[in-house]
Amino acid sequence: MPIPTQALPVLYYLFVPLLLTALIAAKLRSVFLFSLLAFIGTFVHECLHLGVGGLLRAKPVGMSILPKPGAEGKIELGSVSFANITWYNALPLAIAPLLGLPLAAAIAYWRVQDGWAFQWLDVPLWIALASLLLGCWPSRTDWKISLKSWPIYLGIAGFFAWPHLPFA
Repeated sequence: MPIPTQALPVLYYLFVPLLLTALIAAKLRSVFLFSLLAFIGTFVHECLHLGVGGLLRAKPVGMSILPKPGAEGKIELGSVSFANITWYNALPLAIAPLLGLPLAAAIAYWRVQDGWAFQWLDVPLWIALASLLLGCWPSRTDWKISLKSWPIYLGIAGFFAWPHLPFA
């Protein structure tokens, strides 16, 4: 399926932040600098967990966006604690950070909607978008939490897909 031509300027604009994201994730070894560059993404990541958790009655009980030492010698950039993670809300809670992707696309669209020529505003915007894109992927902990929901969602998907399978 071809990409719609009206989406191309947005994708072109997001190329630099995507490149910065890959560069930061692969090459940056300073914990302080990484935490600083990832702050916007961490804030959005945790706010999305908090918002989805509130909507799905997961009962948020705490939130932190301050980096601290985590398990296995890694740094924990932020966290949200919940008192009621269940089979029906674990998956949406875990993948909530993916909702940051449309936000990144909307910011890029805002920037290119009337045509685009480089301005100095683009530099901090690209850094902010790179941070946002860094925070859009669910963490390893998020994926572990989502396992509470996967069997149920897989069963529901299988139930609805079964009549459409060629061998059914």
